[in-house]
Amino acid sequence: MTKSRLRGIGLDYNIMTAEDMDELLFTPFRQALGERTWQRIQTQLDNYEYYTGKQHRNEYGQLVKAEDVPRPPGIDYDPTRYATNYFKAIVDRKARWQMGAKHGIKVPRKQIDEVEQTLLEGYVPSDAQKSENKRAEDYERLLYKIWEENRMRTKLLQAARDRLIADRVVCKIAFHQRTGKIRWIFRPDTEYIPIYSEDDFEDLIGANLVKRVKHEYKGEEVDAIEIESYRLINDEAYLKVALYRESDLELIKTIQKEASLGIDFIPLQEFSVSELISETLGESEIAALREQNDVLNQMNEDAIDSMKFEMFPMTVVTNATQGASDSIAIAPGSLAEISSASDTKSADMKKVESRFQWREAFKDQYMRVKGAMHEISGLPQVVPQELNFGGLNGEAFQVLFHDIITDTEEHWLSWGYNLSELHEKTIKYLQARLDSPKFAYDKSVVKGIGDNYENEMRFVLPLPDNRKELVELLDMETAAGFESIRGAMERLGEENVQAKVQEIEAERSRRRLSSAASYGDSDVNEDQFGEEVEEEDG
Repeated sequence: MTKSRLRGIGLDYNIMTAEDMDELLFTPFRQALGERTWQRIQTQLDNYEYYTGKQHRNEYGQLVKAEDVPRPPGIDYDPTRYATNYFKAIVDRKARWQMGAKHGIKVPRKQIDEVEQTLLEGYVPSDAQKSENKRAEDYERLLYKIWEENRMRTKLLQAARDRLIADRVVCKIAFHQRTGKIRWIFRPDTEYIPIYSEDDFEDLIGANLVKRVKHEYKGEEVDAIEIESYRLINDEAYLKVALYRESDLELIKTIQKEASLGIDFIPLQEFSVSELISETLGESEIAALREQNDVLNQMNEDAIDSMKFEMFPMTVVTNATQGASDSIAIAPGSLAEISSASDTKSADMKKVESRFQWREAFKDQYMRVKGAMHEISGLPQVVPQELNFGGLNGEAFQVLFHDIITDTEEHWLSWGYNLSELHEKTIKYLQARLDSPKFAYDKSVVKGIGDNYENEMRFVLPLPDNRKELVELLDMETAAGFESIRGAMERLGEENVQAKVQEIEAERSRRRLSSAASYGDSDVNEDQFGEEVEEEDG
């Protein structure tokens, strides 16, 4: 039983002893986690529960669905319980802004030839430059292949939601021995317990991935904990996987004995939200959004209850005999007959009516609270899908969505660095598995990358396609000499610029050959590379 479940419960010390309380509140598993990690996990689990629609608390302090809240004591009707879950809508929209578009990967080519030589007419890259270009191109293709195999567009969208809810998400790098492929497995932060070095560099020297499971132990099903324990010992990573009983942390089964992974880093990559240097996990904008969403829920519940009281007002019976109200039927077209309690006063029955005088005030306050949630999240009051009227150019979009664009770009800074580090760790992991019997990638490409793991992400905003405007802009820049064709292609988001350039050049060569043939120039042929060659006489 968690701490939140005990909130508001009066404990009877005559029934529960101090030893029982210690066993209940301070289990071995909780003690092993430590108070700070325990509180972090509880806050994150609370946020996940809230995201799924459990936005009310019962008498034990637990988050529950609206319909599961009991009637409060002292009232004679069931108050309306209602959850708008606008909180979930904002989290989903922010995640789509960050990871909804098709992002790209860029591997920079190291400039080996002199820049002055590349500007000369008829420049031909040296063998070293060609080798570097091929290395970068193969590296880029390999990363795109791994992305496709791991369905990263879907996983990143899911991971973006978890990252916003829990302030951090973790990706595990694993090599599948049966298929020879690399796998990126995202895990929620509630299962992640990192161990950092004690110096200021904050190096990750160990980590535990904890997952709760059910296991058959000594003839009965018990709650167990599966722990993947990573440790960095003498610059070498080790992994151990074991199963423990949750009640006393007794070892049930060793799934994998501690063994070296053959790498010098922990194969885990963090993706965290850090708005302040001194900020701890669980204190980002999510807490502020929850407060505003609670206000919206309460306002909606009060409004629905007020409407019920207006539509079905209270009936007042005066000067009638005792018990007369018990025989009155509450139904359309019903009749009521009441007798006076005395001859001097006549009996009377009427409805206590009221008027909606708070409607405008409610509407203004509701919009203020909703607007506050948009201010906190950076989301505009409209979404791109609602702008279906046309006629809005790119500059207008930049102004209208300025807050969310800058917020998204700030998140991309963290995503970009961490994804590049994930790519680097993945290539190092593959280089350490070159001797595996099963290897699904070109070993010469993996080996040829060497120790140059530089790569970068190219993020794209999920705005309506304004490719036409971008092409017109790039056309003017290239015509004026401000941009190269290769650079223009990179800005357009081409995945393989080198291949696209070669394809364009080949098409131009074929068009020149066709034009020459139409004029009867038979001395022009095409060599094996698609280039025009003039035949010499004799």
